[in-house]
Amino acid sequence: MRHVRATALLVPALVLALSACGGGDAYCSTLTDNSDVSATVYTVVVPGMVTSEQVDERLALLEQVQDDVPEELQENFTTWQSFLEEVGPKLDSEEPEEMTAVIEAADDEVDAAGEALADHYTGTCMD
Repeated sequence: MRHVRATALLVPALVLALSACGGGDAYCSTLTDNSDVSATVYTVVVPGMVTSEQVDERLALLEQVQDDVPEELQENFTTWQSFLEEVGPKLDSEEPEEMTAVIEAADDEVDAAGEALADHYTGTCMD
């Protein structure tokens, strides 16, 4: 009798655990379905090489997946999204100060967030 009760309690727990694994199915499928943008969504923003329109495309993709980001990536995702929101409008400027601000915005925290997100995308979503 105990075995049946333990199994009855274990099955729902396993279902919940398994649904939380796998890299976020909706997250991964949205990224892989939009491979033209997702190929660069987590790469650095370099003035003169990335336009504000390209950053807007990245932000639009991030908006599509924001509700499906795996929990372990949520902080990195928020950091990266905030970074893109900050630097995107500056890319339209020709002022050297704005270009410097874009480069400086990519601090160690932003770099680490982008790397973690890119690693998850290539290592989990693209498997």
